[in-house]
Amino acid sequence: MFRHLLNKLIPQSCFLCRTNGPQFICADCLADLPYQQQGCHRCARPLVTDDYLCTTCQAHPPVFEHAQTVFTYRYPIDKLIHAAKYSGNFGVLFLLGEIMATHLHIDNRPEVLIPVPLHPRRLRQRGYNQSLELAKIVARHTGIPIDYKACVRQRYTVPQVSLQRLQREENIRGAFRVQSASLKWTHVAILDDVMTTGSTVQELARVLTAAGVKRVEVWCCARTLD
Repeated sequence: MFRHLLNKLIPQSCFLCRTNGPQFICADCLADLPYQQQGCHRCARPLVTDDYLCTTCQAHPPVFEHAQTVFTYRYPIDKLIHAAKYSGNFGVLFLLGEIMATHLHIDNRPEVLIPVPLHPRRLRQRGYNQSLELAKIVARHTGIPIDYKACVRQRYTVPQVSLQRLQREENIRGAFRVQSASLKWTHVAILDDVMTTGSTVQELARVLTAAGVKRVEVWCCARTLD
């Protein structure tokens, strides 16, 4: 048991290619990670053109005003996030947080970071909130404080990964609640690990703006292709 935990903290080889070395990911694998090159300014959906907004956001803009992501969610980022999220691999989680913190473009600095909250039952099952852990690393690099008590997940939901777009929207509706009738923040950044359809961050942004927040951004580690 101790050796298993020690190997997670002090790796003996690259997590991806298994090349011997003290890094969680070797330099070659690190260089090959799928960094997102071009994305919609509003929702961060990967784009193959130089358009500022995707067609969806042009027709139906989300509540949040801007989203950015570091990676496109494909191999090996999917493997890394799965290990960080479901296998308790804090070494990988720390590495993703460090990369995320150093690649975010912060032009208009938010007052606070709000990690997407987990329902208490899910938190007990997993033992930690991966979005909060990522936020801690970003906060340390940027000096932007975290408010992890601003919102709670008041309703237990099935995992979004198993649902289609409309099902995701219905599943997450009413899941979040702001702790007070109004918040003192006017500009916040929601922080999460993966953004797929955007239903989760859209619902959280809706609740935050209803509580008085004027500008909501979304910062994610990775964004799916759809």
